[in-house]
Amino acid sequence: MLLQIVQREMAPDITVVELTGRLALGRESQRLEALVEEFAAKGSRKVIFDLTGVDYIDSAGVGIVALASGKLRESGGVLALVVTGGRVLQLLNLTQMHNIVKVCPTVEAAAAAL
Repeated sequence: MLLQIVQREMAPDITVVELTGRLALGRESQRLEALVEEFAAKGSRKVIFDLTGVDYIDSAGVGIVALASGKLRESGGVLALVVTGGRVLQLLNLTQMHNIVKVCPTVEAAAAAL
């Protein structure tokens, strides 16, 4: 399944981006990069990527997460990830993404961490 992106607001000032499918090199992932640019430009300070629906991630996907974290940090924001387990969590642990971005088991925990 291609990457699907659904954005919603969570009170009071948190943007949740629900991702479903494959977070990998491709056009859909470029849409995610553009969305992050938009967040940085409009001053979104707290963003959560909900990866619970992601069934595949590759090195390009990890790179997109790192890029998103950096872009948001540059604009004064912060990124948190929601990951429950499986291959996605294994790859994030292997690449030590927890040193760059908060990794939480639920959206609620991620919101509290922000």
